[in-house]
Amino acid sequence: MKKKFQYYTVLSMLALGLGACTKLSERNVNPDAAGTPVASALLTSVESQLAVGLTSDATLASTQYFAQYFSQVQYPDNQLYAQSNVSWSGFYAGRLYDLQNIINTASAKPDPAAQAGNTVNQIQIARILKVYWYSLATDRYGDIPYSQALKQNTTAPYDKQQAIYADFFKELKEAIASFQSTGNPITGDIVYNGNLSQWKKFANSLRLMLAMRLSKVDPATGKAQFTAALTDAAGYITSNTDNFGVKYPGGTFINPFYGLTGASILAISGTVTGKLNAYADPRVFAYGQVNASGNVKGVPYGLNRAHNQTFLVANPDYSTIFATAWKTADAPVYLITASYIDLLRAEAAITYSTGENAFDLTKKGISDSWAQWKVTGNVDTYLTTIGVTAIATPVAKIQEQTWITLYGVGQQGWSEWRRTGIPNLTPAPDAVNPGGKIPRRFGYPTTEPNLNGDNYKAAVAAFPYGGSDVVDTRVWWDKP
Repeated sequence: MKKKFQYYTVLSMLALGLGACTKLSERNVNPDAAGTPVASALLTSVESQLAVGLTSDATLASTQYFAQYFSQVQYPDNQLYAQSNVSWSGFYAGRLYDLQNIINTASAKPDPAAQAGNTVNQIQIARILKVYWYSLATDRYGDIPYSQALKQNTTAPYDKQQAIYADFFKELKEAIASFQSTGNPITGDIVYNGNLSQWKKFANSLRLMLAMRLSKVDPATGKAQFTAALTDAAGYITSNTDNFGVKYPGGTFINPFYGLTGASILAISGTVTGKLNAYADPRVFAYGQVNASGNVKGVPYGLNRAHNQTFLVANPDYSTIFATAWKTADAPVYLITASYIDLLRAEAAITYSTGENAFDLTKKGISDSWAQWKVTGNVDTYLTTIGVTAIATPVAKIQEQTWITLYGVGQQGWSEWRRTGIPNLTPAPDAVNPGGKIPRRFGYPTTEPNLNGDNYKAAVAAFPYGGSDVVDTRVWWDKP
């Protein structure tokens, strides 16, 4: 089978239960295989992968180090920025293809009374999740194949990130409006268990997040989209009960950090512990494992193996990532939370002049984060410690709290740092990439020049702020 045939597909025969990638005649067909994809199974599969990449997927896991949440102890390549051009097949050939399969299958027979669930509502959930996964991809690479992707097109053009974002806003708005309140409930949904109200809130929360991404590059559009989501009757995430993520049941679906219990590979970074301990922030006891002295001790960020070993010999009581309670097989992992949305609203109150109260929302954001991580403290005292008052609520302080609340969600923490420059992160001292700077994007997959050469060259030539296909080049919304 030619390599190009695989481009942007998942080998659809696997989703159909077929066993070969050549054209099959009738006598090759397995009578016991599914004739069409099972939408509920595909949805469960996609949702079960939402948090897996936080520890294993090359691009997602690396963003934990770009945001300086974790320090690698034994094998520090990722925190030294050794990766550059990383495959995106996990998106196109996996999650996105499965979601498109749900849309295609449900669109062929839109039936609110379908036994496996209202297929019209299946489509809307798949549309929302496509925006989520595509947002991760475009925020990572910049311009990517979008409008012509997932069509078994071996030479799909790259869409401009600005156009992709515009379509995100359209898709989310239309999906919210297209949900049906009648018919059978959705099956296979392990995120919100078919609760349409929560899906609508998540969709609007995505709109808020994506609208804030435009604060530097296109504040007029950003404000318009933020305001539209903020005033939408369907609402947005305001409570931890509506947080977007995966509540792992254990068994087949387990928390991706479960295998790291007691492991020495990943430690909480000194960047995080330095900030939290300076503020007497109780989240430090959830973000890192308490050592024998009852403290959480971070490992300096960005050291190579030799320098790490020197530190570890002198400091064997360092703390691994997360308290034990957050590394059990059935511990939940949340990706878009009430705290994150609170803090975006607090920033927008100043940046976009939304009319909301920045101080109240900052306080709520911290309170919701503490409640999410099951820690307690005096929020009023904490606000005074970090320099936030009802009279003066600096945007930079709000943005710093956003970085703190996103601990463990490397993709969003890295994106917020790129957008705001807060906190002031120092690059890895032992960085191995040219220039030694914190990466601002991933390079396109190494297969692109061969499989999709013309479109690849056009995309690189059109980088919005110049540059080449390297990690120092900025994506569209990351305006200098």
